Amino acid sequence: MKLDKSPQTIQTMFNVISDKYDFINKLISFGTQSIIKQSCINLLKVKPYSNVLDLCTGTGDMSRFVKKNQPKANVIGIDFSEKMIEIAKNKNNNINYFLGDVTNLPFSDNMFDYAIMSFGLRNILNSEKAIDEVYRILKPNGLFLHLDFGEKNCLNRLFDTIVPHITGIFTENKYAYDYLINSKRQFLVPDDLIKDFESKGFVLKIKKNFIFNTISCQIMEKPYL
Repeated sequence: MKLDKSPQTIQTMFNVISDKYDFINKLISFGTQSIIKQSCINLLKVKPYSNVLDLCTGTGDMSRFVKKNQPKANVIGIDFSEKMIEIAKNKNNNINYFLGDVTNLPFSDNMFDYAIMSFGLRNILNSEKAIDEVYRILKPNGLFLHLDFGEKNCLNRLFDTIVPHITGIFTENKYAYDYLINSKRQFLVPDDLIKDFESKGFVLKIKKNFIFNTISCQIMEKPYL
């Protein structure tokens, strides 16, 4: 199945589901998503006064956990869904959020100490350009944290079976969650994703899996050349 990842389609989809996004994510993750996201941010060990960019920030969970761990960090969230940004701003008034395109970031080279992308890369039509942009805006020795679904194992396939039934009860937007399942199926497994990051110049620093490898976090470093 070929997915429509055109920016307008993805933007519209996330605007439509924004009001139930947090609730549905908590539901389909059986309450584990916040624990996993916090665990990943803990791995970064963000330093005081560092610059952190949360890409595809959505409703701002990852940026919120960064600020919780390191209140003195300068945290920016960027997303191109205005409805998602509106929710993020309402949830986190101590973080700067902007509308923007992660394939064309409005930031200087070597500006950020950390970049984060959580459950976002597989929704980007030109994902290669997005990775290039992450590399560009990171400082040498800067870290890129990527979090998304992991191995395509039995538990992951069970998730694919259960989710349509859960979302069918609580939301009328069937397309959005059909898209979720299909984008997950077509996304690279973690080891192939790491190779893709490495081809852009990154070096693997940490890989951590959750829930029997169904969720995977990779922390990549931009080496000092």
